[in-house]
Amino acid sequence: MNELQTFENELFKVSAKQEGEQIMFDVEEVAKSLGITDKKNGTEYVRWSRVNSYLPENSPLVAKGDLIPEPLVYKLAFKASNEIAEKFQDWLAIEVIPQIRKTGSYGLDTSQLSPELQMVNGLFQSLARQELETKILKEEMKSTNEKVDNFSEILALNPTQWRKKVNAIINKIAQKRGGAYQDVRNESYQLLEERGKCILSIRKTNKQRKMALEGVVKSRIDKVTKMDVIADDARLTEIYLAVVKELAIKHNINIERSEFQ
Repeated sequence: MNELQTFENELFKVSAKQEGEQIMFDVEEVAKSLGITDKKNGTEYVRWSRVNSYLPENSPLVAKGDLIPEPLVYKLAFKASNEIAEKFQDWLAIEVIPQIRKTGSYGLDTSQLSPELQMVNGLFQSLARQELETKILKEEMKSTNEKVDNFSEILALNPTQWRKKVNAIINKIAQKRGGAYQDVRNESYQLLEERGKCILSIRKTNKQRKMALEGVVKSRIDKVTKMDVIADDARLTEIYLAVVKELAIKHNINIERSEFQ
């Protein structure tokens, strides 16, 4: 297989070709399959600095249009270390690579089969896809339930604990996004306002005015935050914890209880 050939299933799409004993993969498509990307204005961009930092130090820098050998694909998958990366590795190892090594391509040309065999092959492929989709769905549900249980324990907190843990979770999400901590914080506030039908900035101003009327010193008034506003309202606190939990699950954040002890 000297020309790049595209392989895809319900989750992934990647191009590859065999060069001698090596299978070479399009690094941009590998990075997208592994989720080493950012999205801006609805467009997905590969985080090339992150990709290159994951590769061995003696590896040449890669960019759009470059190919990398199979071992470096697994190196990127190992560094990505998420559920999607695991599914991608399984797909390559179990389906794509064995077929490439056996036939030089992924899948067989069935156009020359008899109509009866083509029908049987089509039925087999349909059943195989259904079984794979069911397996993936079960794995995702199991993983989601485990995460929900984990975060239910973590976020079932008393008022002196939850703020510290929320800050840690948001910080971890920001790290996955490249350090945009305030963007994550603002997103969490926006989701809270939408669900709680409130405007935190107005509540913050009202709280500061009330504190001033009560004679609280200006230095304390100036330190009031939106988190203080949330903490004042049990309903908003409950909604906010749910928002943070969902963001954490969405970004595959795993917070262990030991991190807060």
